[in-house]
Amino acid sequence: MVGVARKTFAAREDLLNRISELARERGYTIYDMVNEALEFAIRAYEEGSSPLKALEALEELKAMKRYGFVPCPERLWREMVEVVFKRSREEALRLWLEAGEWLARLYETSHREDSLGRLLEDLRRFTWRAELEVEREGGRASIRATGPALTEAHATLFAALLEGALRALGYVVVSKEARTGLVRLMATRGG
Repeated sequence: MVGVARKTFAAREDLLNRISELARERGYTIYDMVNEALEFAIRAYEEGSSPLKALEALEELKAMKRYGFVPCPERLWREMVEVVFKRSREEALRLWLEAGEWLARLYETSHREDSLGRLLEDLRRFTWRAELEVEREGGRASIRATGPALTEAHATLFAALLEGALRALGYVVVSKEARTGLVRLMATRGG
């Protein structure tokens, strides 16, 4: 390239070997791969992030897509939840309970080791405007969601989703509270 200064830099041997291998697999030169990686890193830092955080965000979006979550304007989503809840509370509860069961089964097939832990971790990452806290010890699980965006409808339906997931994974919900700003469930494995 005309007018492009080159600099030499040092990197760990394992990283250089891996980037060389990736370049070869993709038909790139090492020069192309290193420059693309540096451009990505620069863009991430200029956006106030880091390459690792940008990659985590991409993985989060991929997980949301894989598990059936769809992007939707938040205002529309919140208002539709309120409308459906007011018009048919029992039907909405049934649908959210079933969605929780379906989601748990999906996680169970892809994360056999700790499907509940993975599901709750993803829900923690996917839930906006609410904090999700989880405590697990032995065969017990305690889940608490708090936040001003949890209206009565949202709290009630989110509790149903969590209850459905817990039931599908062999837990029995022993106490449940859902009200404006708060969802709290206590469950034990197998009763």
